[in-house]
Amino acid sequence: MSLLSNYIDCAYCNKKLTKIIKNRTNLNFYEKIILKDYDLKKEFFKKIKSYECQKCFMIQNNPWFNKDVSANIYSNVYGQHHRSWQNLIDFINTDYFKNHKNLYELISKKFKIKNYAEFNSPFMGLFLDIFDRENSLKVSLKKNLSKNIVTYLSSRQVAGKNNKIKKLWMANSNKALKKIKILKKKINYDINKFLVLDHSDIAWGINDNYKSVNSISYAKELLNLKTINIDELKNNFKFDLFGLFLTLDHTHNPRKILNMALQNSKLVIVKCHINRNINKQHLFSLSEKFLNYLKKQRIFVQIINDRIEDKKLTNTHHLYFICSKKKFLI
Repeated sequence: MSLLSNYIDCAYCNKKLTKIIKNRTNLNFYEKIILKDYDLKKEFFKKIKSYECQKCFMIQNNPWFNKDVSANIYSNVYGQHHRSWQNLIDFINTDYFKNHKNLYELISKKFKIKNYAEFNSPFMGLFLDIFDRENSLKVSLKKNLSKNIVTYLSSRQVAGKNNKIKKLWMANSNKALKKIKILKKKINYDINKFLVLDHSDIAWGINDNYKSVNSISYAKELLNLKTINIDELKNNFKFDLFGLFLTLDHTHNPRKILNMALQNSKLVIVKCHINRNINKQHLFSLSEKFLNYLKKQRIFVQIINDRIEDKKLTNTHHLYFICSKKKFLI
């Protein structure tokens, strides 16, 4: 059975892919793990060609992994989103956390943010930056809160344990929950936070765990985060700001996701890969020319790489831009 399927139409605009572009041969960390787990040779990746869409200029692999394989890559082969969890660990151990440096200040000084949403991944965007600015919590309190969240959630996992252990673990879990409630009384939640999910098979999710705790479950406890299934999101539900942080290329429906964000939010902030040497673990990647396509669709776009303080965040392979259906500059 082939591991690959044909993706002959652009994932964004549906135009048939015709223009093959050159790609690199050096393997990254993820690609090496895929080859190892599936007992493949490096030559296997030569079957996957890279194309540039001639309508929207997205870069896309074709053929690419079929849905069973891609789901396995993001749940089993490499189920934990280590960069996302490392952001959380850094947040817990840092007095004044700035995952995206001055990005939140750039936007928040222009208009008031009361309802903020992101897509699929809870620790890649501005949730933690906002939470720290709401509270300026000491590291000791953050560590205490985190420890109790992990205990509360992991101690409920009692399958296979004898009755004595079950009773002990449940008591520990209940004790941790009481501590969480006490600690949260010291915390401000001024901004309502939402995570919109599409449960894509090419996004981290069901096995995105750390210390036996899932990222979304943890985020709901820490941030008072509310989750919304994308198909249940009504057009009259309005956010002030919507963030897509390295997640737009982890769905089979990027056009649906971006349109949803634009329809339901005053402003959309995007951080994306723009590498023409697209990695094999990705189905597609955006490009700078893709932004010109958006402008032709009457979407206002502003690249803001030069406004971000830390140039490590805005290297040649990453792009920050804001977009809106109404003209809005920062």
